[in-house]
Amino acid sequence: MIDQQRIEAIDRYVDASAGRIKKTRRDLHQIPETGNDLPKTRAYILDRLREYDVTIRECVGENGMVATLYGGKPGKTVAYRADMDALPLMEENDFSHKSTHPGKMHACGHDGHVTIALGILEILSKFQKEITGQVKFIFQPAEETTGGALKMIQDGALKNPTVDYIFGAHIWPSLKSGKMGLIKGPIMAGTDIIEILIEGKGGHGAIPHKAVNPISVGSKIVSEVEGIKNYFVPSSENSVISFGAFQAGEVNNVIPHTGRLLGSVRTFSKATQSIYMEQLKRIVHHVGQMYDAKCTLNYRHNYPPTINSPEIIDRLESCLIAYGQKEVIHHLEEPSMGAEDFSFFLQEVPGAFVFLGTQNEEKGITQEIHHPLYDLDEEILPFNSAIFSKLILDFLEK
Repeated sequence: MIDQQRIEAIDRYVDASAGRIKKTRRDLHQIPETGNDLPKTRAYILDRLREYDVTIRECVGENGMVATLYGGKPGKTVAYRADMDALPLMEENDFSHKSTHPGKMHACGHDGHVTIALGILEILSKFQKEITGQVKFIFQPAEETTGGALKMIQDGALKNPTVDYIFGAHIWPSLKSGKMGLIKGPIMAGTDIIEILIEGKGGHGAIPHKAVNPISVGSKIVSEVEGIKNYFVPSSENSVISFGAFQAGEVNNVIPHTGRLLGSVRTFSKATQSIYMEQLKRIVHHVGQMYDAKCTLNYRHNYPPTINSPEIIDRLESCLIAYGQKEVIHHLEEPSMGAEDFSFFLQEVPGAFVFLGTQNEEKGITQEIHHPLYDLDEEILPFNSAIFSKLILDFLEK
């Protein structure tokens, strides 16, 4: 545990910089950008990073950035990851800092994630020479799209210096503002992408017996797939399979020649993932054979499950209690079926991913992420910057 003098210093620094931390979030919220194309966001972050004595690597894994704060004494390396990208969504909020980019919105809290990371950097820089070890700040693109984490890892984001522990967090509107959601083991599901291509035989709607209707074939596939969870997956295993798109045909009286189904599978183990893969292959093959259609399954592994190191969660909880923050701890009852590519970092380095509550009914902040009226309680930003600063120092000094 870090000493009381350091704790009080962090609290003073965060109180003094709370206004700037909140302004950072508002600045970022106005310039949402998606995927890997983040010129304004990256420029804003780089300008802020250059205010501090940090070593900066640009264009890590395409457009990621890594900033390393070296302490005055050699030691371990702790990393903190913040994703930078927004969503292709038209914002419906009407506050002064709403999106200035039509059709794009920070509706998943990534503006808050970056803000917390910059807040941690600002706090720790105040006594940089006293720090044992170093802190890496990983600013990642494309979490919502192609997944920037794996590319950054492959490009050495966790090396030179080698990271010993890594932390990440996600704004979570289901939790009350100020709470920190903790769980050992899986916290978010792995997700795979399904594409099923159906080649039938087009024809006139009046003579369907002379055609092979890909709409009927696709409907049969969807109906059969619903039974995988009930009949093949153990009841103790959480999992989800769902379809989000069925593309076929354009007019009412023409049977189309082809169809396309798009969906996702969400699981927490390789065993359950394998069940879905094998059963999907069987269903697609046999339904296609039954209706004389050519059906092709394209099954793409996307993000693995996000799995917290139990010993790291135990240590986080002990730290929070030691620092008088027992009341912020919220033990999650079950993992989320959502997915996160922070999972790739946790496959490489011990660490933890936590949920940061932001729900505040008095302020009208109740919408879930990915909603056009989403907002967050800005009071949590300096608060969590201070908490993570203490946690990071604790992991460096033990």
